[in-house]
Amino acid sequence: MSEDAMSEITRRGFGRMAGLAALAAGFTAGTGGVGTAAAAAATATAQEPFELRHLSTFDQRRYFTYPTHNGFVDADRIVLGQRETGATSLWEVNVRSGTERFLARFATPAGDRNPFVWWNIHSGRLVTCAENAVWLIDLAAPSPVKLYSPPPGRALSVVVNLHPAGDRVLCSHYPAPITAGPTTAVEIELNGGRVREVFSGSVLATHFQYSAHDPEWIGYALGGNIHSWALHPVHAPNGKMIWDQAAAGVPVGTHGVWKSRADTGSLVVGIGGSSAGLWMVYPDDRPDRLLAPGPSSTNGTYNHCDISADGRWAVTDTNGRNGSALGQVGSVALVDLTGVHPPRTLGLVGWGSAHPGHPHPGFSPDGRLVAYTDTEAATDRTRVALCDSRGSWTPRPLDWVAEAEALAFSASGGRAEVFADPQCGAGHGVLFTPDTPGSALTCTFQSPEAGLRTLRLRVKRHDSRGIYRLSVNGATVGAPLDLYSPVMTYAEPEFSQVSVRAGTNTLRLTHVGQHPDSTKTPGTCAIDRIGLRRAG
Repeated sequence: MSEDAMSEITRRGFGRMAGLAALAAGFTAGTGGVGTAAAAAATATAQEPFELRHLSTFDQRRYFTYPTHNGFVDADRIVLGQRETGATSLWEVNVRSGTERFLARFATPAGDRNPFVWWNIHSGRLVTCAENAVWLIDLAAPSPVKLYSPPPGRALSVVVNLHPAGDRVLCSHYPAPITAGPTTAVEIELNGGRVREVFSGSVLATHFQYSAHDPEWIGYALGGNIHSWALHPVHAPNGKMIWDQAAAGVPVGTHGVWKSRADTGSLVVGIGGSSAGLWMVYPDDRPDRLLAPGPSSTNGTYNHCDISADGRWAVTDTNGRNGSALGQVGSVALVDLTGVHPPRTLGLVGWGSAHPGHPHPGFSPDGRLVAYTDTEAATDRTRVALCDSRGSWTPRPLDWVAEAEALAFSASGGRAEVFADPQCGAGHGVLFTPDTPGSALTCTFQSPEAGLRTLRLRVKRHDSRGIYRLSVNGATVGAPLDLYSPVMTYAEPEFSQVSVRAGTNTLRLTHVGQHPDSTKTPGTCAIDRIGLRRAG
């Protein structure tokens, strides 16, 4: 396929998708399709203040870079990798117009341990590791220049990391093929190519990265389940472990990123145990902090993460029902690290068989955009999705909001109960288990005055859910909501022009149908929050 033909495919793929409205309506990852009933529901829900679209097609086999790296050139341009037979090419794509530009192509033999590349961008310059060398590309006039090759018999890690000043790069090498130590990490100046050794040890150490807040600190990971270590020329010249996972009650701590410019520390994913979620761990004497509790079960548990430069937001991919294997459907979640807003789902996503088919969500440097990789289960082909906050990830404010468990609620033909989930706004929600189709969950709330309002529901979607009709004071609102999802997610569908009374109002969710893949019949329903704001 010609480069011009690829450009045209990318431009045609820039049609807007429906964000969380599509999620609430039953969007399926890897297909781009929405069912007929679900499409009707999507038209009845208002958009969240962000937009999801695809920057490439599965035919192009494109993917995004690793979360420890920056893959954005600026606010308008992103770089994508493209897997080809025996090679990987890099393409710059304008996220507004869809126009694209070929940058480089590197040989990646099928027998290579890592037959792909990752890339990192700063101030118009890109660095990457390919063909067992570190390369520099000036994006003003793309032409790869070899910066560094390891000593004979040594193999480079594909993970390379740019200094926050953009003037040097970290890389590490090992005995070839890379299966164990000893490890050597070096720092290479982009201007002049001077090489300085920063780490040497008998262990297998990987993922070397500068702290964006204080680049004197260099974070890295050891093999196995103990990942959070750090170097400093004065405070830890030989490296030190900075997180005691066992003491924190976390069996596995992984995929740390040091990209916050607001503080010196690493955002790390804690997997399993009693304290799963997103942790901030520090190289100094400050105590580790669980900033955002997450699921500890396989379905929906956090995996890779990134942090915005201001330290306010995190984005993470989640595992599917059977972990992160090929064909699993997970999600990409946006997490407010201050805890003011509960996590929100940006999109459902397919997992590939191996790198680079993992979602690997990452922020743009200004924090406005999130990009990630989506994999088609049947073919293992990849495409890149982009989520645009349109300026801010903060949800539109509500005039009134209540936790579902704090309202008066009752069940008609079933059982309603409070359930615990750290991802709920206040740690709890209301779960409804119907006896038969037609069973309903009813909640009552108060309004000081009558009028038209926009209603926002925060619902927990799961593989045991059903299809529900929403009504307020007996009047049907929108089309039925299919609450099924193959992976645990939270959606926040909105409904405009909802009439409320002064005084007591009744909200009812009635079971009216069943998703064919739901694991429970009739399917359940779970609500976290209910909110209102004035229409408009």
